[in-house]
Amino acid sequence: MQGAKPPFDDVYRDFLGRIYAYVRAQVGSQADAEDVTSMVFIKAWEAYPRYEPQGATPASWLFRIARNAALDHLRSAARKERLARAVANEPEALDDPAQMAAERIQQQALLRLVERLPERQREAVSLRHSGLSFAEVGAILGSTEDAAKMLYHRALRVLREAAAAQELG
Repeated sequence: MQGAKPPFDDVYRDFLGRIYAYVRAQVGSQADAEDVTSMVFIKAWEAYPRYEPQGATPASWLFRIARNAALDHLRSAARKERLARAVANEPEALDDPAQMAAERIQQQALLRLVERLPERQREAVSLRHSGLSFAEVGAILGSTEDAAKMLYHRALRVLREAAAAQELG
């Protein structure tokens, strides 16, 4: 999507869902994610006259704004409050209550493991699972595509090892 600058309403329409999903994964609650996502697009709208497509794809430009907005939000919220919101998230309704409980336990365990990752690895995983390419993840994190791949794969290795250790323990 390099070259001509698309109209902002096209950028908004194309990226709203992905930005919201990324922010939701970062902040935990639907209400906070909606607020932060709104702030992302307000900041993007204000900065759009200065946005240059040659410098960054719309995705990497917006996700950088989203990352900064999510970090600002998390810094302002107490760690305990963030954890309480993550625990309070309800999984989607399933037919089998036992399966729902097992998936909820598994999801919480994975979130705890991800939370223990170093910040840059945690961000690489979150950005990559928001649908961004490694080049875009690298641009957002201020590193190369190869460095983003390395961060991501190291994070996955740590998560696999930690999950295996929990199963054995």
